[in-house]
Amino acid sequence: MPGLAVADFDFRDTSGEVRDQTAEHDARLEMFGISLRDGISDGEKTKLVTLPCQAQHCSANHIGLRTIAAQARKANVRYLLFGEIHKMSTLVGWVKFAMVDLNKNEPICDRFLTYRGDTDEAWRRAAKFTARDIVKYCLP
Repeated sequence: MPGLAVADFDFRDTSGEVRDQTAEHDARLEMFGISLRDGISDGEKTKLVTLPCQAQHCSANHIGLRTIAAQARKANVRYLLFGEIHKMSTLVGWVKFAMVDLNKNEPICDRFLTYRGDTDEAWRRAAKFTARDIVKYCLP
């Protein structure tokens, strides 16, 4: 069973809303990551591997994709998943992610999903849908 490391997703907000929602979005982003990992680990196609950088925020924009990939290779992980959540407005959000085969150094899955709403429940549904999509279409 090949190993999969899931980097923390980044978050970008271009909604232009005046109210500072940083704390809410940080909590939702953490919940998204937990729900995403739980959904992927429910399947029997792969084994999730935790990376050392996940003790802090382990995302491509935060510490760099090269650093994350190096940690994944050192942990003998075959696949690396990383992505971003983009809040365009209070009604529209995007989940963009890619999965890379580290042995071949090439992407094997690159998806762009949309979801509606900027609530805890909307983010929870987006995480579950993203996990199902990854299990169905991205895992070998």
